[in-house]
Amino acid sequence: MTDTPNPRFYDYVTPITVSENDSYDFKATGPKRRAAVYDQQGRLLGDVWTDDRQAAGFTLVDDPEPDMGYVAGRMDRILTDAYKAGIPASKVLDPALYAPDFELRITS
Repeated sequence: MTDTPNPRFYDYVTPITVSENDSYDFKATGPKRRAAVYDQQGRLLGDVWTDDRQAAGFTLVDDPEPDMGYVAGRMDRILTDAYKAGIPASKVLDPALYAPDFELRITS
């Protein structure tokens, strides 16, 4: 028998490095413009917003239906892909970025 304790009981935690997400900032530095996001059945899902500078994001409706769970992840992927493609935050309200799965309607 050895005196080596089981690794589960070590008193230290091995640190890991987490890289930043490659996407737009989530904190607006000015007024926001918004576009409502609708699914193919015409249901409001939330809205995409931008400050036209460095920030953009998606806000899900307050009381989403159970089958809307995928939307936030899908919007995050669309915005991340746009960011990686070099699309500026001022252009994230382009409906072509979200078609054919979603329809954007400019609200402000």
